[in-house]
Amino acid sequence: MTLTPREKLDSGVHYLIDERRVISGIAVSYGGLSGGEQFCYGSIREVRLQDGAFVPDLAPMDENSIFDLASVSKLFTCIAVLQLCERKKIALSSTIGSIDKRFLPISDVTVEELLSFRTALQTTSRIDMAGDAETAIRLLFDIRPGPAPKKKFYTDMGAMVLKYVVESASGLSYWDYLRQNILLPLGMEHTYADVPQELLPNTVCYNYERTVSSGQYRVDSDCPAGTIHDPKARLLRSAEPGPFGHAGLFSTLPDMTRLANGLLQNALLSRETLLTIGVNRTGSALAEGGYSQYMGYLCYSKHPVQTFSEVPASFGERTIALNGFTGNHFSVEPDQNRYMILLANRIHNRVTVLTGRADPNEHTETVLWDDGKEYVVSQNFVYMKDKYLKNTLGELLQDY
Repeated sequence: MTLTPREKLDSGVHYLIDERRVISGIAVSYGGLSGGEQFCYGSIREVRLQDGAFVPDLAPMDENSIFDLASVSKLFTCIAVLQLCERKKIALSSTIGSIDKRFLPISDVTVEELLSFRTALQTTSRIDMAGDAETAIRLLFDIRPGPAPKKKFYTDMGAMVLKYVVESASGLSYWDYLRQNILLPLGMEHTYADVPQELLPNTVCYNYERTVSSGQYRVDSDCPAGTIHDPKARLLRSAEPGPFGHAGLFSTLPDMTRLANGLLQNALLSRETLLTIGVNRTGSALAEGGYSQYMGYLCYSKHPVQTFSEVPASFGERTIALNGFTGNHFSVEPDQNRYMILLANRIHNRVTVLTGRADPNEHTETVLWDDGKEYVVSQNFVYMKDKYLKNTLGELLQDY
């Protein structure tokens, strides 16, 4: 029996959640200027730790469930910076030192170089390993140029600096700027830096992430619902209010759909600026074979090899595409005015990293934990979502 594209999509969602179990739940939105569809399936949490043991604690996901956007937060930073450029507050050619003198070692680096990942940055030690938030912030302000990347350009560092660029250029806190210039104009009333206490029961749980390193088994039990998953943002957040430029925002599927439509309707940026965001600025063929990573302005660009492309196969060259480590995907194709949004949870009670890189071959990895139980490794969701979600969404979007 031949399945319709929508039946294929439903089948793929059930396969990933119920059979493979690489994610606990997902919310999906797709469409264009003529309209769209939204749905969700799965759970916002599955277990809780009680008296030293994990017990079942299922809670269903719905369309108002609140997700940690993780690195999809970078899109908000990109929009904010480009708005400030359009309003002549700064220019892409402006140096960081001319906007915020606290970043002395990178004072000659330009805004565009940070937006496009073309200047590598490094701190003298890892921010997420700093003993306290004040030390982490000092490390960030002391950030300096690093070795030029050859293959992988993606980094959180530029977006972290650009948060302060937004503040210095606008005279507002980063969070206030986002609220006044992105969230309120689009009616995004359910996007948060701090999830309200009364909404925590419907906030997706990223607690109990499992990692294995050098034979050490670790379960993160310090990330209850409403806590930022990203370790750098989580640490910095304890000293400064609001989100950071690379992570720290929470939102719902309807709000993220409003963002996609707002971009396509030129409610935030001019069409001319929108068409520049996803243009490749780092990717090229390497002499030894393969390609360097394809990046645009704080987003991924379309890679020549689809296995390594975060851009949906059916979307074009100027697509704006971002992923979040927690399991999210957000892409907008301005040339055909289409979007697809996947808000998923691959963290909760899963082993998130085993080999350090997902395996493009389809199989479910598991780890025998030190409690004698097998736990699913979720990193392969990076590749499985193309086959079971994004490709089928591309078929459905032919009608938009």
